[in-house]
Amino acid sequence: MSLKAAIAGVGAYRPGCPVTTEDIHRKIYDTTGYRVKNALVERLTGVRTRHYRGSDEQSSDLAVNAAVCAMERAGVSVEEIDLLIFAACSQDVTEPATANIVQEKLGAKNAQVLDVKNACNSFLSALDVADSHIRAGKSQRALVTVGETLSLGIDWNIRSSADVKSRIGSLTLGDAGGAVVLEGVPAEEGRGLLATGFRSYGEKWRLATVLSGGSMYRFSEEHSFFRCQPKGLRDAAYELIPNIVKEVLDSVGWKAEDVDLCCGHQVTKEMICGLSKRIGIPTGRQMVTVTECGNTAAASIPLCLDQAYEQGRLTRGAKVLLVGGAAGFSVGVVPLIL
Repeated sequence: MSLKAAIAGVGAYRPGCPVTTEDIHRKIYDTTGYRVKNALVERLTGVRTRHYRGSDEQSSDLAVNAAVCAMERAGVSVEEIDLLIFAACSQDVTEPATANIVQEKLGAKNAQVLDVKNACNSFLSALDVADSHIRAGKSQRALVTVGETLSLGIDWNIRSSADVKSRIGSLTLGDAGGAVVLEGVPAEEGRGLLATGFRSYGEKWRLATVLSGGSMYRFSEEHSFFRCQPKGLRDAAYELIPNIVKEVLDSVGWKAEDVDLCCGHQVTKEMICGLSKRIGIPTGRQMVTVTECGNTAAASIPLCLDQAYEQGRLTRGAKVLLVGGAAGFSVGVVPLIL
C-alpha cells in the first residue's frame, strides 16, 4: 500500500518566564552602561517578549519536552517511533548528532535517528525527509523535534543606537522547543503532506551567519555571535518567497484564499504581514508567535502549529500552508491537509 505522511500530533515547549523588551534594555545597560531609549527593539520588530533557556537546559531538553507533548497528543508511545529527527540551528555538541542525545533522553530505542540542519528551514527540511521515508516504506511513524537555544548567540556588547540597529536581529532571538509526530496514511486519503517545494540561493549565505564552530573560525569567540543584514534578508524574502509559494500552490491546485491556516517562520511582525499580503493569504489566517516568543528559528513553525492546536484551529480537513525563509538563503513551502 502506498503511503504518505500526515500530522498526528504537535507539541511545543517555552522555557522559563517571558523576557520583556524592558529586560533586554536592562541587560544591555548592565553589560555596557548604554541605555536604549523609546522601546526601540519592540517598535522596530513587534517583539514584546521571548523566552530564554535555563542554565541547565540544553537544546535536546527543549526538543524532548516538546516531543513528549506531541506524542501525548498523537496518542502514541515512544516505542512506536521508528524515525527520530532533530532539526535546528542549535545543537548540544559538534559530535555526535544531537538526535542521539534526544533518543537517549526519550528512550526511543526503536528509532533510526539523525540530525537535519538547514538554518531556520531545518524543521521543514526534516518534514521533507520524514515524508520521503514514509512514502518509501522505510518508516511508519516519525518524530521531528526542534530545540533552539538561540540566546547563546546574542552579543550584549552594545554601546550605541547604531549597534542596536545592526544587531536588532539577535535581540529578537528566543529559545523554544517544537515537535510533530508524522504517521503513514494511505496515499489516496485526502489528508497529509501534499507536496514540498524548496529553493536555495547560496550566493546570499553571508546575509545571516554564526561563523565559529567550523573549519573557518573553529574556536573564535568573536565569531560565535549571530550576525545578520536585516534589510538584505527582508529584500530576499519579499523577492523570492511569494513566487515559490505560488508555484507550490499551483502544483496542488490551491489558491492563496483556499488556505485555512498559514504557519510561517517568524522574524518580525511586519514581515509576516508583508509576506501574507504579497502571497494573498486572507487577514486572520496567519499564526503569529513572534510577538510573544521572538524569532525562534526552526522552532517558529512548530510553535505556530502548537498555538493553532491550543486555539482549536487544527481541525480535520483544514488546509495548512507552512512557509519558511532561512539563512543560506533558502525557501521552503509545504502545503498539507490535516
